[in-house]
Amino acid sequence: MRKVLFGLLAALPVGLFVITLVQFSVNVPWFDDFDPFPDFLRKWINTNDLFTQIQLIFQPNNEHRMIFGKLGALFYYWLLGELNFTFLHWLGFGFTLGTLAIFCAIFRQQKIEWVYLMPLLFFLFQLQYHMTSLWAITALQHLPVIFFVSLTSYLLSTQRFEWAILTGFCANFAMSNGIFVWPAGMIILFVQGRYKLLITWLVAGTIAIFLYFKGMQTLNNESSFDYFLKHPHQTFFGFFTFIGGLFDFFPDRSTFERSVLPTVGGMCMVTLLVTALVKVWKLYRNHTLQRQQALQFLLGVSTYLLANASIIALLRPRFGYFVMIVSNYKIYPALFLMVIYGFYLVLNRERIPKTHFSIALTAGVGIWGLSLLHYWPTINERRKTLLAGAFNQEHNGFGLGFIPNTPAAQYIDTLMKFNVQHGIYRYPTTLKPVVKSLSTPSNFPLKPQLDEQADGLMIREETYSFTPEINGALYVSLQSERRHYLFKLEPTLYTGRNWLKRYARGTSLLISYASVEPGRYHMQFVLVRNNKPQSTHYQTIEWKKKA
Repeated sequence: MRKVLFGLLAALPVGLFVITLVQFSVNVPWFDDFDPFPDFLRKWINTNDLFTQIQLIFQPNNEHRMIFGKLGALFYYWLLGELNFTFLHWLGFGFTLGTLAIFCAIFRQQKIEWVYLMPLLFFLFQLQYHMTSLWAITALQHLPVIFFVSLTSYLLSTQRFEWAILTGFCANFAMSNGIFVWPAGMIILFVQGRYKLLITWLVAGTIAIFLYFKGMQTLNNESSFDYFLKHPHQTFFGFFTFIGGLFDFFPDRSTFERSVLPTVGGMCMVTLLVTALVKVWKLYRNHTLQRQQALQFLLGVSTYLLANASIIALLRPRFGYFVMIVSNYKIYPALFLMVIYGFYLVLNRERIPKTHFSIALTAGVGIWGLSLLHYWPTINERRKTLLAGAFNQEHNGFGLGFIPNTPAAQYIDTLMKFNVQHGIYRYPTTLKPVVKSLSTPSNFPLKPQLDEQADGLMIREETYSFTPEINGALYVSLQSERRHYLFKLEPTLYTGRNWLKRYARGTSLLISYASVEPGRYHMQFVLVRNNKPQSTHYQTIEWKKKA
């Protein structure tokens, strides 16, 4: 009976993570997705030259080369002739499962019982890094690189050097921070005393890093050093804030309020790591570390994580301190917690203290539970906002992350039309019932307030608020003879003292004047509850171009 209960508890985080992907992954690109996926496929289709196609796979996207994301998109296109972003999300999840499998394999080799691995599941399969799971470009940057770094560390610790060189190159070209796989490998080879292979590893790493940065744009990173000289304290504290990112329990508060717990938590995590490394150093001095494969593996992964946190803390504060706790990066603190717990499992494997396990499991369940509380509603709302954005992109040439009537928006419009016309991409049809309901208006209590502001039309509606329904939302439709726009009103964020509460009553939306073509429009509202959309009777408004 006890084993059954432990099994059910272990399946809980993985199962809910899978349910999250099933429910909330939508086949919609967003922001940086356009360059490495639809534009990549367009260029691929328009050339028959093999050398050019290989160049496209290795072509940089901003500061990154992401060959596995492109290969994933290419595989699906070869298989079904389409580009599907939901498939890319699942592909990223596959890399996460691979990372878990590597950690489980290395610990099971130490005869550590399965029950003690449960905290790893709660650390890894929580929703704080949802933007790394439900956004294609980040899913196929961060998740593959973590997998290949872990795999490389595993192969080196088990003395399979040739395969480790190959997976090291894979990590190197998964995204930019993959280059830290080489110092991670150096540490492992050094403690093994394999100095000739260490020289070979250094040569391979130098070649890989040179090839990675050859022809790469740096996006003005030199300004990050100037910023560091003026604000060194942000880099110092940012390092700990980044590492302790899973302790971000106030996601809707100011950056300062949000950062306090992660910073303190990061300092505590580093202290625990240093304590474990002191014990590892003693093993090295006693010449017993060479036989400890699990500890070598953990040394490699922790070296990678520390190097990554250092470079993020150095280069990213100029964009704003909030970047230290952005959702895209929170897979790394999760991995850091897994590594720290792993050190204590292996160092005490002869007799694992129950207190270590209890503390780790309590922390894992707590972080996992709070991530559900805070981020499940966020993910729910994001899905519906993306669907409304996809409607506007299809009908009005904007909506998926770029400002209307800009060169970037025009480029995306042309790109998406190409993919649609060639049958490569199909827009979701989820909102068809919402649009159809506009032709059969009904009477229901709705009192929207319209306020013309300097930067757009503010719409507030205090009657309805957030609902956990997957399709429950309030939309506003603007329809003229030439255009039809559809926008989703966003629930009002709660700002009171109860930090467990996410949304207050009411919804609102600011529609910028630049988003809508000037003219006369029929404005209608559509409320969706229990999968039944109801629309209001229309009112006529005049949309004028504002200076």
